[in-house]
Amino acid sequence: MPNYKSMRDEIKAFPETKDLVVEDHELLTVLQYIELKKAFDPKDFNEKFEPYLEKEPYIHITYRVSEAYRNYQIKKDKLNQIDTFYHNDYLIDAKLEDFMTYNDERKKVYEVAKTFCETFQKGVFIKGLYLYGKYRTGKTFLLSAICNQLIDKDAQIVFTYFPDLVRSMKAAIGDRTLEEKIKHLKTCDLLVLDDVGGEYMTAWFRDEVFGPILQYRLQMGLPLLVSSNYKLSALHTLLSDTKDDVDKVKSMRILTRIKELTQEIELSQERYDRN
Repeated sequence: MPNYKSMRDEIKAFPETKDLVVEDHELLTVLQYIELKKAFDPKDFNEKFEPYLEKEPYIHITYRVSEAYRNYQIKKDKLNQIDTFYHNDYLIDAKLEDFMTYNDERKKVYEVAKTFCETFQKGVFIKGLYLYGKYRTGKTFLLSAICNQLIDKDAQIVFTYFPDLVRSMKAAIGDRTLEEKIKHLKTCDLLVLDDVGGEYMTAWFRDEVFGPILQYRLQMGLPLLVSSNYKLSALHTLLSDTKDDVDKVKSMRILTRIKELTQEIELSQERYDRN
């Protein structure tokens, strides 16, 4: 014979059902619901459906799309605004508030990034960032966090790993997509160039691809975010192909455009591993 008292005690011990009036024939349904609810993790977006206890016209269990899964789908749809074709290590879950600020340098970088996010408006020029510093100081994390923050502003973003971008543009000559790709990089609401200087840049790429992209964005007031292991003055040498005077002038034009589009800020102290 079922122990109705212990069953009712368990129902009363569960906060959601403690005041529920339950008939004997409904006890098993309510207990089943309690077990389902206890096993359900409201923060796990993989749990697509959340159990609910309906009281009318009789006590029964139904399922609704969970809030975590619904929010995940909204975020996933919004992430379509970020083109990461040129970057395999974009950090979807990076958040600005998770950027580690354990020294004055990092606090300054955080504040600059936060101000950029707060000030950013589509169609309104704002100076971006040129982040430079050692490997594993959090540059890619910070750039990813900024982009994730701007999703709510409906910004169309292209997030690139610069070495992959260089290689892709070379390949685009053969498949006749070069002009289309350059146009996309020119006109997006925000262009992110991660690890500039991490790949040898030919004079062709500098003069026919990189330069026109920067010039167009400068003329149209479209912001730019850059990261590099090199400060801007050191980048000048990397951009000079043959080292003759004409080549140096062309390299300097690139640096001038980057300076006009961004503010240079150092992120070099105390390498860290987020894991």
